[in-house]
Amino acid sequence: MQIRSKAFTLIELLIVVAIIAILAAIAVPNFLEAQTRSKVSRVKADIRTAATGLEAYAIDWNAYPYDGYNRVNSDKYNYWFLSDHISTPIAYLTNNIIVDPFRQHLPNTGAHYQLNNVRYTNIESTWGMKFDQLQTGGTAISSLYGEVLEEFGGWRINGAGPDRTFGPGGWEGISNYPAASLPLPYDPTNGTVSDGDIIRTQKSSTGYVNAGE
Repeated sequence: MQIRSKAFTLIELLIVVAIIAILAAIAVPNFLEAQTRSKVSRVKADIRTAATGLEAYAIDWNAYPYDGYNRVNSDKYNYWFLSDHISTPIAYLTNNIIVDPFRQHLPNTGAHYQLNNVRYTNIESTWGMKFDQLQTGGTAISSLYGEVLEEFGGWRINGAGPDRTFGPGGWEGISNYPAASLPLPYDPTNGTVSDGDIIRTQKSSTGYVNAGE
């Protein structure tokens, strides 16, 4: 009586390995996309919360908090930094640090700008008269101030997006703003390969008045 072996043949093992590889090729990109969507949702929610805090602050103070760099004793305030005046002594936000999950891979070098966090820009203190007053005591206004104010309103907040870098620039067909060095918007249809930033301004939840809501 012949005893039949119950072991898998080489062909059967190769078929199983091939099936596992195909399933992994399908599952891994979907998993990465899900992670990206989760991080994008988190950034958008945090920025939306910050927007509410900024508007509450403006109601009380008739101005938005400066972005740190253009302040007296600016070494204590990082560039594109949401000032701690938004969280103390009155807590319009519980924390003035808005972590960007797409930038947490970077080392904390203590640089003057915010490597690991969402960027906040106060339009008045960056392009308006307050910039020059705080830096030199003058009264100059940037030649772009009017156009930036029309496009953004009082402030802009942007996260780096899935490509983990701020930018690249170029608003052709998106906005009437003349400076091509400012960031493109994040496009969810591009998923993990999008070059755009996640942006919100006082005037638009998408960051671009001319692109619509």
